[in-house]
Amino acid sequence: MSHPHSHDDDHSHHHHHHGADGNLSWAFGINLLLSIVQLVGGIVSGSLALIADAVHNLSDAASLLLALVAQKIARRSPDAKRTYGYKKVETLAAYTNYVVLLLVSVWLMIEAVGRFVSPDPIDGWVLVWVSTIAVAVNLATVVLTYRGAQHSHNVRAAYLHNLGDALSSIGVIVAGILIVTFGWVWADALLTLVISAYIFWQVIKSLPIVANILIDGTPSTVDPQKVMAAISSVEGVANVHHFHLRALDEHRTAVEAHVVLDTNAQGDAVRSAIKNALSQSFEIDHVFLEIETSDCGQRGCSPVPH
Repeated sequence: MSHPHSHDDDHSHHHHHHGADGNLSWAFGINLLLSIVQLVGGIVSGSLALIADAVHNLSDAASLLLALVAQKIARRSPDAKRTYGYKKVETLAAYTNYVVLLLVSVWLMIEAVGRFVSPDPIDGWVLVWVSTIAVAVNLATVVLTYRGAQHSHNVRAAYLHNLGDALSSIGVIVAGILIVTFGWVWADALLTLVISAYIFWQVIKSLPIVANILIDGTPSTVDPQKVMAAISSVEGVANVHHFHLRALDEHRTAVEAHVVLDTNAQGDAVRSAIKNALSQSFEIDHVFLEIETSDCGQRGCSPVPH
């Protein structure tokens, strides 16, 4: 059943996009400033932890910029070069961000292990104050990107970057306090190790989902056998073959199939019934059907020569 599309829908949609873009832009700006503050703080205090955090934050700023650019490109209308549109650019950006996040978390784990072996002298108070600023900035970024992260892997990748950094900065504050109070320099390394492992685990869970979309995989939320059974059960369908189910993006699924008709079945009526069944049962609206009056096999019927 088609729903009326009003000018108000377009207007609210337009505002939502601009709100999301604005949030990502603000998040990018404050993260870039934070990286500079952390870098200066790291040099002043002699803390490798703060310099590492500055590099980590710079990757966050880059991830936010990538998410913003991808979000804008993805909204472009299909054209002659990209007839399917640009929606997968967001998926590609999410994949890139996840891979970078994976590499950064591994690098931080290696750095943390190295610090256990040969701890550096650190000015605990500089660590505490700079990290307090970092927590505020990262939590602000988390708030700015939280809503978008619920609906987009692209924004979720950037959101996870900053959530990890907020936790990391809280860890650095705790480490700074322990260094000032007890001289426990190893606390910094231990917290870095724990937080990096957490980020690594989060990415390992999300990366396969994004990769699956990029290679036109079957979405985990839809059972191909049930979809095929739904098509086969429509009145007038004799046989279904050349069946493909794939994720167009994280929200949309496409079905492609060759449908062989029963004798006397009307092609248009059967096609309409199949599309209606898939839309109602599985919320699949991208359905490509080749209607056949006899089974032409996987490749479909050849054109009849004149």
